[in-house]
Amino acid sequence: MKRNLSIEEVNQLRNEMKQVTNEILTLISHRMEIARKIGEIKNSLDIAIVDDKAELSVKNHVLDNSKNFKLDPEFMGRVVNLLISEAIKIQNVERMKKLNERVKDCEWSNQDQNSRNDIGTYKSSTVTKREIKSHLDVFNVAKQLEAEGKSIIHMEVGEPDFLPPKQVREELKQIYDKRKFHYTQTSGLSELRERLSKYIDNFIGENSNTINRATNPEDIIVTPGGRFGIFGIFSSLLRPGDEIIVIEPAWPACQDCANYLGVKTRIVKSNLDTLWEPNIEEIENQININTKIICLNYPNNPTGKILSKDTLQKIVSLASKSNLYLLSDEVYSHYTYEPFESIINFDYQKAILINSFSKTFAMTGFRIGFAYSLDKNIIEKLKEVQALAITSVAEPMQHCASIALQSDPKTYRSIMKKRIDTVCEGLSKLPFDYVVPDGGMYVFARIDKSLNTTDLKLVERLLANGVAVAPGRGFGLDYSNFIRFSTCIEVEKINKALEVIRRTIDIN
Repeated sequence: MKRNLSIEEVNQLRNEMKQVTNEILTLISHRMEIARKIGEIKNSLDIAIVDDKAELSVKNHVLDNSKNFKLDPEFMGRVVNLLISEAIKIQNVERMKKLNERVKDCEWSNQDQNSRNDIGTYKSSTVTKREIKSHLDVFNVAKQLEAEGKSIIHMEVGEPDFLPPKQVREELKQIYDKRKFHYTQTSGLSELRERLSKYIDNFIGENSNTINRATNPEDIIVTPGGRFGIFGIFSSLLRPGDEIIVIEPAWPACQDCANYLGVKTRIVKSNLDTLWEPNIEEIENQININTKIICLNYPNNPTGKILSKDTLQKIVSLASKSNLYLLSDEVYSHYTYEPFESIINFDYQKAILINSFSKTFAMTGFRIGFAYSLDKNIIEKLKEVQALAITSVAEPMQHCASIALQSDPKTYRSIMKKRIDTVCEGLSKLPFDYVVPDGGMYVFARIDKSLNTTDLKLVERLLANGVAVAPGRGFGLDYSNFIRFSTCIEVEKINKALEVIRRTIDIN
């Protein structure tokens, strides 16, 4: 017999839902209070806030019981990730309170010189007013110091000091008269995407014989720089509570974008002693039901590491096995000094190439890059995000990029290689350990224990003496004993900076 339904019953169920929601929020509040107490203990014991093993234990416990709850395991995993992220946020707030209390109770000074190996911390109202965590923080402080009249040698940012191709200058002169300043297709000018398709084909041909396929311009979208390409990909493919995997040390853009979107980042750490080679088994162990993207950045920023074809193939196999997207940031792919394979050489349908004109053609301020994938659905989703956010990349910049593709950037590569060799030669005489980079425009060096200092202390001391470098912790919290040296300045300035570094650490 069919049951009679009424609006009263709907209202009754809605009231029941309100009550259940209140109960859920009460339990969440209780959970956060427990997280705060755990944070206090962590602060007292001075142990790391993030504990991957503990997180996975909680998550696996919930997922193992997912059938009992009659809920979608993936949904449950996302909910657990959101709860864990909020707990970490609470614990971070508590830790910052404790640190601020310590700062108030302790005034840094250079008076204690009992050991010549303790280089201390530079005390300056300009430097210490701003919290330094990344290379951009250092850059901003360095600019403030320059505004005060201090001379700074910039080795903190990856901005080539040479000019874009001369053809770009001529194109800029003509853009106004030729009225090239209108809206374009969201995916970019057809002419530019045609040239990009040939550029990609030529790049594959230069580095690999494994794939013989013409790139379709429709599989390319022009983006306002590589960073927006990453943000757009994440925005179009991920939901709060999803997960990505990042291999550290790493340019922080992927994790920053993920954090902004409520996406969990699983970290796989590599280290100097194993020549920055990622552990494939560790990558596999981080994959779970909520994992959506494995992020690669090779040649790596900051280490310059290039993955072998065999290692890349293993990562592609892992992604394929779990049906994951594989995002490869290859912004430094034209600064390679050892054999390099692009991710697109592996013909993986869910691979996404991110690249930019910023480094290859010294066009950082033009804000133009591109994304490419064999999966047309990925590009279509990215087009939707880009249409919502910016309509299209500025037409003048697209014409400049199109013209730049007619030039040969190999000259820049030889310039950068000479500079890297200069930095490595200088550091070899100082208390730093490093691996000669396979590519890129940086040297990532470990501070010798004999100096008895951290990256932030050394960064501030060097700033005081006129050299700006990047703290290692900006590329992963485990790298607070590293410094990243950018090689985007002339050799003469590099040698001057190395002498300042030598004097700063008092090495005779």
